[in-house]
Amino acid sequence: MSAITHAPTTWPTPTAQSNAADSCVRYNLWNESLFSVFNGFFMGMILFAAPAIAATCFEVDTLTRMAYVTVITCAFPCGTFLGPLWAAWGRRVGMHQLVLHTAILANLPLFALYWVDSGAIFTAIIALAQLFHSGTRMGQSSTYHYTYPRSLFGRILGILIFWNYLGMVAAALLAGLVSSRDAHSYQWLYPLAGLCGLLSCVFYAQLRLFQRPTRSQPASWRAGWRRLRQVMLQDRRFRYFEIAFFLSGSAFFVSWGVSIVLAHERLGWDTARITWWMTVVPQVVLALTSPIWGWVLDRIGIVRTRLLIAIVMTLYLACYLGGLVWIVPGLMYLGSLLRGVSEGGGQVTWALASVQFAPGPDDIPTYNGIHFILNGLRGLVMPWVGKWLAVTWAGLPLGLSVLISGVAVAVICWSLRWEPPAGHGTESPGNG
Repeated sequence: MSAITHAPTTWPTPTAQSNAADSCVRYNLWNESLFSVFNGFFMGMILFAAPAIAATCFEVDTLTRMAYVTVITCAFPCGTFLGPLWAAWGRRVGMHQLVLHTAILANLPLFALYWVDSGAIFTAIIALAQLFHSGTRMGQSSTYHYTYPRSLFGRILGILIFWNYLGMVAAALLAGLVSSRDAHSYQWLYPLAGLCGLLSCVFYAQLRLFQRPTRSQPASWRAGWRRLRQVMLQDRRFRYFEIAFFLSGSAFFVSWGVSIVLAHERLGWDTARITWWMTVVPQVVLALTSPIWGWVLDRIGIVRTRLLIAIVMTLYLACYLGGLVWIVPGLMYLGSLLRGVSEGGGQVTWALASVQFAPGPDDIPTYNGIHFILNGLRGLVMPWVGKWLAVTWAGLPLGLSVLISGVAVAVICWSLRWEPPAGHGTESPGNG
């Protein structure tokens, strides 16, 4: 962390004020890293362990398993449709407070799972937690502008994502180990996750903001939608970036739930093995590579970084396709490693997309709204498309995911014609 905080900042302040700013960055990075670890345990349980538990721990038929996994996969993206609500809430109370409020609301439902013995109720409670968690993620990404200097965004996010996914890995490992031995272990695992999530709020509440965001009454829905349309029409770099991001996410969602079920039914993997190879290994690699991706982003810009990520993603999806269609576990192992590499960069660029392209702090909610709505659209539609295609032929959604990811690579390559040279204002607003 010391290497990050001693890097040059963009603030032209006297030495004493600069030292105070560096001290504030270290303080914020320490507290947000602790938040990331404990919140990561909560996230690991609702985002990664939950699909494996839903697919293996309840006595239901294959189609019902797929329905549980699909609902859980869709829940967080569906929460992004609440982006205008989160933005309005954040404008009223401040984005920092939005994180705390929605985090508490996301964690409290998990304590009810202590009394639950139904796959449908389990799925519903996990979905509710994910909906509120979407507000936490939006508020957190909107607060970076007030807690860290812009020149350090990539490296700071790389460190935070490392700690975040360390917590996720711990959750996935624990869930995989105990769920294989006791199908009802989720009844105490999820209250534990809720406790960790509430503890994380204590650390996030300690953050010091360099400047207090102005609170205002939310604009009308009509004005908000008019601004969203204006940004998409005028900011050409952001438009192509979001198209490529939408395609990459679609490639993931169309195949993810089907991949879990097929790994269980075709490869004979139990909860522990699914959790290990489709959650733990990718997340370990993600945690280890995210600081590297953060450094790469600061060096070559977010668009060129997305190109590298999309190429690696296409390769991992092709490995999953071959491994599950031709029953080759070795390809699944390689695919999981490549998936971790691609998602290490994916998390950095996902969190920074809005703050990198928005011309100023007041524009971040608008850019976040576009980013979240498109994320929600792909997350709502594509898992069901994959489930429907799997009824015809199980390998169809896997093949489609490779094709979609390849198109995302082509879109980013096309958008590079409007990119300035790396290191020469690559992060300046790109209105076309």
